Amino acid sequence: MSRNVERLKQPQAEKPKALQPVQPIPQQPLTYSPPTTHVSLPSGGEFYSSEHPLHGEDTIEVKHMTTREEEILTSAALIQKGLVIDRLMESVILNKEIPVESLLIGDKNAILVGLRVEAYGAEYPVELSCPACGTGATEQIDLSALGTLGKIKEATENGTFVVDLPRTGAKVEVRPLVGTDEKEMLMAAKKSKKYGLEARPITSQYKHMIVSVNGNTDPQEIGVFIENLPAFDSRVLRKAYKEVSPDLDMSFDFKCDLCDHEQGMEVPITVNFFWSD
Repeated sequence: MSRNVERLKQPQAEKPKALQPVQPIPQQPLTYSPPTTHVSLPSGGEFYSSEHPLHGEDTIEVKHMTTREEEILTSAALIQKGLVIDRLMESVILNKEIPVESLLIGDKNAILVGLRVEAYGAEYPVELSCPACGTGATEQIDLSALGTLGKIKEATENGTFVVDLPRTGAKVEVRPLVGTDEKEMLMAAKKSKKYGLEARPITSQYKHMIVSVNGNTDPQEIGVFIENLPAFDSRVLRKAYKEVSPDLDMSFDFKCDLCDHEQGMEVPITVNFFWSD
């Protein structure tokens, strides 16, 4: 009897509570902003007009490459039309008021190299053949170690340079080439090939980069001057342009392991520049 009383005094087990519905965790939107970087401009912003967004700017801000940019690089339509690089630049440059075609070629090269380093690293393997014996070779280029060229002489207030030619005695005013010039020269070369005409890359370059000769800015008279320019002065002009035009130093020293031939070469920038690995 007493044991029964003790049992009755023990607390009764609580009834299980009804299960409450689990509240779903609200989904957060997936947002990601690619990091950006500032690329140093070889021009230092010195050769753009006062109205240009890059006037006086020594760097340009670009976003890192993403899947979107890789899609641009693999677009067959853009490759066929020769628009890959321009579309890539338009996509990564943050300031949309900067026309890609107005970029100096040297600044454009610097941006491309900067994008490549950030996306795939500084080591760039270049496949080439020895000019002497034809043996294939691979050169490892450290893109982060590339120096700059140009700006040896002071520019005029118009962002141009004056070169004195020894044979003709002419004072030739030249300007650094921009993307538009590069595109027009390429189109001229394609047109010449289409109609079976002889390509004239040196003449084409001179017509784009020469602003005046002895103060004369008439395009027709400049054209006549170019046609009759002595080879000696032509060489002086090309060398002077390379010395003053702001750009990356894309040269490297090649030595063949088989025949020991040595030669200076240029680092190629093509669509494969981003897919070398």
